[in-house]
Amino acid sequence: MTSNASNQKSYFDIHTSGIGYIQRVREVPVKGGRHAQPFLACTVAALVGPAKDPTLRYFDVRVSGAEAKQLVQPYVGVDDRNQRPLVRFRLGDLWIDPFRRPSGDPAASMKARLLKAELLERSVLGEIEYHELITRGIGYLNDPKMVPNNGDPFLSCSIAVLAGPVDTPEYRYIETIVADNSAQHLVQRCIQAVEAQKKVLLAFTLNDMKAESYIRIKGEHAGDVGGSLKSKLIQVSLIKIDGQQVYPLKADVPASQDASTPDETVPPADDNGSAKPTEPAENTPQAASF
Repeated sequence: MTSNASNQKSYFDIHTSGIGYIQRVREVPVKGGRHAQPFLACTVAALVGPAKDPTLRYFDVRVSGAEAKQLVQPYVGVDDRNQRPLVRFRLGDLWIDPFRRPSGDPAASMKARLLKAELLERSVLGEIEYHELITRGIGYLNDPKMVPNNGDPFLSCSIAVLAGPVDTPEYRYIETIVADNSAQHLVQRCIQAVEAQKKVLLAFTLNDMKAESYIRIKGEHAGDVGGSLKSKLIQVSLIKIDGQQVYPLKADVPASQDASTPDETVPPADDNGSAKPTEPAENTPQAASF
């Protein structure tokens, strides 16, 4: 959670970082008359997986950070693949935007704000063996369970991730596979508390974020396109149950460390380019002090 100044609100942050290419840089017009200013946007093609055969994860982003704007602006209208800058990036306020393609097929895109971007030489790629796409934040643990998976079971859960002002937070719902042994142990210890309808708050690290789309089959929105964020849970650094810290025990945390303090962020923009919340789940817990 970040406080930008004593007279400003504090914000819950979702930060996603990695290495990728900047492409489709453009000025996006904003409705609101002749005084409305367009904003700078681009696509971040993030590299994920083995360096010899990486996968690309695409994020459609608004460029928010001042230094990021300076780096990205010169590439407006540049379509040459060989001129696309390679950057180390950090995104904030991740959300998903489901839509229907002209063909009628469902699709979903990941959207965010580009907070920081550092230009890299392409020679750096030769020094990397595996690309990670890391997302950090805090949120409520939901539906932890073992999935049979044809005799190869795995632990899964959903996280209602907190985003935005602390007094009026939004939620980003991320479905995860618990991919780390330590994280599996910690999540399993929380199952009983979740079943007892207690509020289990996690500080987490995810890897390999992606978007998936589907067609709704039930309810008043049957036939509409829906979308979900999916990732791998690789670390749990803090657990609170009903507001009480249970991991790590405070006696185990050095006084110089603050497990609940992530990196700085930029307050969300308040115009047509601002982030939108994903759909609320039933019985979503209210934000606890953190």
